[in-house]
Amino acid sequence: MSSEASGRAEAPAYSPPATPVLPPCDSTPLHEKGNMEVSPALRADLLDFKAWSEILTTYGRTMRVAVALTDSEGQLLGNCHNPQPVWQLLHNAAGGRDPGCPFCISTHSPCTAIADAFETGGAVMVRDQVGLTHVSVPLLLGKLRFGAIVAGQVFDRYPEPLVLRRVAKDLGVSTERLWELAREQHPVSSAILQASGDLLCALGNAFLRQRYSAILEAKLAETNGRFRLLVEGVVDHALFTMDSNGCVTSWNGGAERLLGYVEAAIMGQNFSCIFTREDIQNRVPEKQLHEAQMAGRADDEGWRVRGDRKQFWANVNIAALEADPGISRGFAIIVHDVTERKKIASVLEEARQEREGLQEKLLSHVSHELRTPLTAIYIFTTNLLDGVYGDLTSFQHEHLTLALDNVKQLKSMVSDLLDITRVETHKLTVEPQHLSLAKLIDDVLSTCLTNAAVKNVTLRSDIAPGLPFTWADPARVRQVLINLIDNGIKFASQNGSVTVASLPYVENEGFLCLSVSDTGCGISSENREMVFDRLSQVRSTSEASRSGLGLGLFISRELVTLHGGRIWVESELGKGSIFYFTLPVFSLAKLCARILTAPNLEAGCVTLIAVDVAQVEGAVQSDILLEVGKVLERCIRPEQDVLLPSMSDAEPVKTFFIIACTDAKGFEVIASRMARELRKFDSASKLKPVISSTTLPLAPGQFGEERIGDVAARVDQLVQAHLLGKERLQ
Repeated sequence: MSSEASGRAEAPAYSPPATPVLPPCDSTPLHEKGNMEVSPALRADLLDFKAWSEILTTYGRTMRVAVALTDSEGQLLGNCHNPQPVWQLLHNAAGGRDPGCPFCISTHSPCTAIADAFETGGAVMVRDQVGLTHVSVPLLLGKLRFGAIVAGQVFDRYPEPLVLRRVAKDLGVSTERLWELAREQHPVSSAILQASGDLLCALGNAFLRQRYSAILEAKLAETNGRFRLLVEGVVDHALFTMDSNGCVTSWNGGAERLLGYVEAAIMGQNFSCIFTREDIQNRVPEKQLHEAQMAGRADDEGWRVRGDRKQFWANVNIAALEADPGISRGFAIIVHDVTERKKIASVLEEARQEREGLQEKLLSHVSHELRTPLTAIYIFTTNLLDGVYGDLTSFQHEHLTLALDNVKQLKSMVSDLLDITRVETHKLTVEPQHLSLAKLIDDVLSTCLTNAAVKNVTLRSDIAPGLPFTWADPARVRQVLINLIDNGIKFASQNGSVTVASLPYVENEGFLCLSVSDTGCGISSENREMVFDRLSQVRSTSEASRSGLGLGLFISRELVTLHGGRIWVESELGKGSIFYFTLPVFSLAKLCARILTAPNLEAGCVTLIAVDVAQVEGAVQSDILLEVGKVLERCIRPEQDVLLPSMSDAEPVKTFFIIACTDAKGFEVIASRMARELRKFDSASKLKPVISSTTLPLAPGQFGEERIGDVAARVDQLVQAHLLGKERLQ
């Protein structure tokens, strides 16, 4: 049995065309954004037969038609309400042959009224083989098909005897009984059936939406109840919510226990009441809400205040609640008392600091006690080797040389142990200065020549001409180079070589790269990852590979990192190794960026002030120079002047440079102030300071980044010219 749109001719009585399709009713609820996913349990709740029974029974009795509820496949749910006599007789005889519709009595093509109703979204009316008419109404939520309501089992015209006789014969029932029941059923016109289908469509889908809302509300209430039980069950955390202004809107039992406020007293109050007075003055509550609003959450640890004004250390998490993006619904906050954890952490930190202090004191004491006898042994051994106490036999010379090598190795181990202690206590420092690497590398290679000569290892330097100055600590760079070169000598084969080279560092023009390569045994891929670890030693067939503590590369990595650079190795077994490390290029522009600003340069002048200080005999020069630097620092204006760090190791005269954004008159004021303060510091007049200056006039105009860089370059040229002139005089 099929249904068709209006306007087509009727088929024979046993398979008539469908009556006109009713206009689609508005069955779409509040879910117009496409398909929904509904669980089987929710679907079963929506089509619960008992829930639909009252509305179906009322409709059937009122309209005097049969009515039934089906699923989306046309399967009957529950019983048929108000079944009609003719249908009941024939349905029982037919045994429910039509699987597509519970109302059709057909021995021919199946009924597609329910499927057609889903396709059209509205009521579809059909007449079956007997002449009984029914209407199918789809139950939809959005585009999701839930089921259908089928109503009818009535004649829309007086029954035809020939049709009833043919059906009675096909189904094996009494013609007289069928005719008697048919005459007792009064026909219902198609217009009434159409109106009833329209009404049923509206009622059915309205009830489906109402039931869907009721189920969701019940589920939401159940979820809220469970969540409330969960929140109330949390007793060691304070959980509460606030509106967008920070006023409390909910308060759990844990909050009452932890913070000391009962719900009735705290509701509507601002949560700033749990902050310290200092935090409130600094507007910390407002800042945390703003952070949570911007980032979605804010985390904090700090002191909070209970209702009895006692403080505790709290871990606080604030999460913003948003109904839609950009629309705030307030905040949820979780507070946890971590005072005990704070106390434990403080005790552990004190214990750690005490342990580090004892460790540093012990190692310092041990190293001092070791260095004193080692120094004595070193001096006496070198005196013997130099023939101070007479000539030595070859046998004596060989054994004393071996002893001297071991003394040097032990001194290096003591230094490494001290550096390791400084690393662990975060006291390993670098003091960067204006440094020429070419000269430093030549000095280091000269120092390592003795070790290299033992194995006939050639030391080479491949430093590019015009290598830029670096901003590095010369003592620490020397330490890194010696570690890498000594490692290269240690693993190099007889008559091998170790080369120190410079190369461009393309990844960052603000750094330069040095490499130390050797012709040794190389490092396997698995060992390359661990050579920079503490106490790490690569296994090798060489006896020398097992000497030392395995701290040199670890300390080298720490020192390079403190300079802002990085260190790595490239190597293959049997092909030697290349160690690379980077150091920052000296940039006067970066050092002076704070004062070389457009407002300062608008004065039209920049003055380079040089203060040359003579070496003081019988004093520790480094201590005196440190104090002199402090005196000069007090004499300048921080917003307009800058004292440059050490630019040279030239002796016996040390030069301090000051860049001042002032003219010659301003220089006179600064020079007078420095001379006065230096006289106070050096009452014996041993320093003999010489203060000079060079003023750079600046053309008027805009001072952009490029022009400021040009000014810094001109100042750098003046610094180098002064240093060069001083070296010539010395």
